[in-house]
Amino acid sequence: MRIGRSWIALMAIFITCMAAGQTAQHAVKVTDKLPSGLNIQANRVAVAGISSGGFMTTQLQLAYPETFPLAAVLAGGPYDCLKVAGAMAGCLSPSALTDQQLTSAVNRAVQNAKDHSLGDLNLLNHGSIYVLYGTADQVVGTKIAGAVTTFYKKLQATLPTQLAGLQISEDGTHRFGHTFPTYLPPLPDDDCIKSVSPYLGHCGFDGAKNILEHLYPDIKTGDQPDGAAGAITKLRSANSLPPSAAYAGKFVYVYTPKACMNGQPCGLVLALHGCNQNETAIGLKFVRDVGFNRWADDYRVIVVYPQTRTVDQNYGGCWDWWGYTGTQFDTRAAPQMAWLNRLVNRVANLSGH
Repeated sequence: MRIGRSWIALMAIFITCMAAGQTAQHAVKVTDKLPSGLNIQANRVAVAGISSGGFMTTQLQLAYPETFPLAAVLAGGPYDCLKVAGAMAGCLSPSALTDQQLTSAVNRAVQNAKDHSLGDLNLLNHGSIYVLYGTADQVVGTKIAGAVTTFYKKLQATLPTQLAGLQISEDGTHRFGHTFPTYLPPLPDDDCIKSVSPYLGHCGFDGAKNILEHLYPDIKTGDQPDGAAGAITKLRSANSLPPSAAYAGKFVYVYTPKACMNGQPCGLVLALHGCNQNETAIGLKFVRDVGFNRWADDYRVIVVYPQTRTVDQNYGGCWDWWGYTGTQFDTRAAPQMAWLNRLVNRVANLSGH
């Protein structure tokens, strides 16, 4: 299914990144090789996304729970939102999903898992989902963003034995708009509330650290990060990960902190940008400035930044949560989700890729 440019233009407000002043000056080299000696712990692999990347996060965790036991959704929505709402407008502010619609979404997920269109949901028993959104978000809105929590709680109640250990948490108390909140103090024009490009708001709230705290609660850090002193690798994604059907960008960026070099065990975070936040729209601002790199040494995580491809079918460079890659966009057969799963398995060498 396709949607008009007017809706995509609205979704273009979908995203996040930080702002000028926090850019770490890394040398970026183009290479076909991954950083050597990576030692990724499978139980510390996570996906975290904002807006369209947030919608994609819920899909990815359910489609590939064996890869993504941990997930964080910022300003996203629940699984199959469009299908149960009937239209994209039903998944954007000020809309809300009814209890019946959310129950339908849960039933769809459970049935898709039984049909092997999604992964084995039992694997989420030792996993976690963290939901974050701002009180001033007028694009996705608090009701849709908060529905992610309700969806997972309903899923857990539907599979009480299998998912008794699934950790579900939410924070919808901070005042920021449809943007990725950063630790930088507010500006006079208040890009934190207005939600303007590059959607990396000066909010005085460190969204990246907040997400990492919930993904890895066992790690305790100080108030100041060790800094982003690692290396960014620019991979040609087309060489061994053909991205055409997935509408994926030409390059993938991987940030490797010093703490994860030389075979040290580390986690991995797949960081998904929102609409109008890919390399075509804002260059490397999301990769450099969203905030995960600053804390990567402290939390011992490698951060992978895939990119979407901006084309007519995907005006705005969004991740696919409504079907522009095909009718199977919400299943393991979705070309975009399959590509992202292969990417993570390749970087982490979880399955020999």
